[in-house]
Amino acid sequence: MARGPYERVLETLEDLDARLAGLEVGYNETNATAAEDLVAKLGEFFESDPDHYVALREAVDRLVETEDSTHAATAKEHADALRDRVEAQIDEE
Repeated sequence: MARGPYERVLETLEDLDARLAGLEVGYNETNATAAEDLVAKLGEFFESDPDHYVALREAVDRLVETEDSTHAATAKEHADALRDRVEAQIDEE
């Protein structure tokens, strides 16, 4: 059975969570670039740009721009909120 869009988004959020966890420990270019790519991928699903997606994108942008891993925690909070939202939509269906 093919995975639906919600499952793909949850998988992307899981991947992002792992990258952000690594970035919380310390900044590195590999995880930062991967986080940027994953956030861009999520943008395809959250076309209406809900508040948490915009805040996630901004936190990752700040993280990459400043190379300051303290922004990873903020990004993670917004990614968690998006995951909760997607899981709630799955439960409603």
